[in-house]
Amino acid sequence: MNNKLIRIYTFTHLLIYTFSAFIYPLFEEKNIFANTAGLCNTNAAADDNVVSVYYNPAGLFKIPKASFYFSNTKLYGIDELLSNTICFSAEVKHLGKIGLLYNNFGFDLYKENLIKFVYANSIKERISFGIGVNSLSVGIKNYGSKSFPSIDLGVLAEVDNKVLLGFYIKNFDLPKIADDETVPQTIVVGSKITPVKDASTYIDVVKNTEQDVFAKIAEEVSLNIIENFITIFRCGVETATKYKPAKYAVGLGLGYKIGSSEIIIDYSYLLSTVLGGQHLVSLNINFGKKEKIFFEEKQEISGTKKRKTELPSKPININTATAQELAQLPGIGPSTAQKIVEYRQQIGKFTSIEQLLDVPRVGTLTLQRITPYITLGEEEKPSPLPPPAVVQPEKIIEEKQKFNLNTITEEELVNLGFSSTAAKNVIRYRIKVGNFKSVDELYKIPYVDHSVVDKIKEKLYVE
Repeated sequence: MNNKLIRIYTFTHLLIYTFSAFIYPLFEEKNIFANTAGLCNTNAAADDNVVSVYYNPAGLFKIPKASFYFSNTKLYGIDELLSNTICFSAEVKHLGKIGLLYNNFGFDLYKENLIKFVYANSIKERISFGIGVNSLSVGIKNYGSKSFPSIDLGVLAEVDNKVLLGFYIKNFDLPKIADDETVPQTIVVGSKITPVKDASTYIDVVKNTEQDVFAKIAEEVSLNIIENFITIFRCGVETATKYKPAKYAVGLGLGYKIGSSEIIIDYSYLLSTVLGGQHLVSLNINFGKKEKIFFEEKQEISGTKKRKTELPSKPININTATAQELAQLPGIGPSTAQKIVEYRQQIGKFTSIEQLLDVPRVGTLTLQRITPYITLGEEEKPSPLPPPAVVQPEKIIEEKQKFNLNTITEEELVNLGFSSTAAKNVIRYRIKVGNFKSVDELYKIPYVDHSVVDKIKEKLYVE
């Protein structure tokens, strides 16, 4: 009986202290990851770690093809503020990135559980978006429990190669716990500035429905002093508000590269001017390389001047092109071009453009960018066609056999009567959505002339 009274007394005072100091209202962001805690959770424009699942879901789009993160901590060393978190992400070919997170927080008298599913993809070449669907549940011993859904939204945009801008809203739909109580909504606007390679400055401005506007600023430097070893230094500051104390943080990450994968152990020390210090240690595993910056500008150095590399003037046959020719493609450097050639030698030849996703360093975003500039080629070269002004599309169609809509090339679509823009959009649709299920799907694609589809429909099929 005495032990029970002590636990109730402790829990009651914990709640009073928690809510009177505005520390962690229900499902507020917590310091649960060692890497982000070292940056005072300045994460609106972060794009290089799976913990983006918890913060800005759009940041998930450019992380490695598969990632895993595990963290176990007691917030500020308080046994009753125990938090366990596990999250992972994976790439779904043609569809983007998905992530899953599970977090439980509290002890036997009071517990919060969060399950989050995140999807991220690109809107345009420079912009990614993400949506998180959450299942929130809270339970108080002897008072029961309650579960409810919520939604997070995020956007990440690249201004140039050195600046990323991020924006996200947590609990966008303001889920209700009761008629007179809702889960706090958090709106964050931030940036990531990388003036030199491997050194970044993060700045976030935060507005929570429970607090005044406050800011965070952090620095992160990554060093590779010894081959295959990773050393990351972090520090951050979070400003105070009327009801929230200031925070300061330092962090260290130590990792090792195994091929294209990484294993990193993160540590951070977070100091609150009211609550004292908190130690965090987490484990991070990345499989495969991170996606390159959204619109990488390839440059060649000539003397002391740099000039942009021109894009290919005609489609490149990926079954016959050299590494030098492939390196002209947007987002494909010499190293990745060589990987494509080596993979082609292993399989004999590419039978579909989508096979490029099996090449190391080629992700969904890269494939979308290069598709308009590549072709699989043909076994036999067609006889020269008369000038377009003389030969009508209907005549060209009569000379052709039926075309499989799931293997047809951009050039063949143009010969059938499609505009260049429409042909590119058909190929992009096939890559993004997957194989066509019926020819009628062409009517849904932007800039495809319905009258052209009506004329050539009998010449197309799917399988």
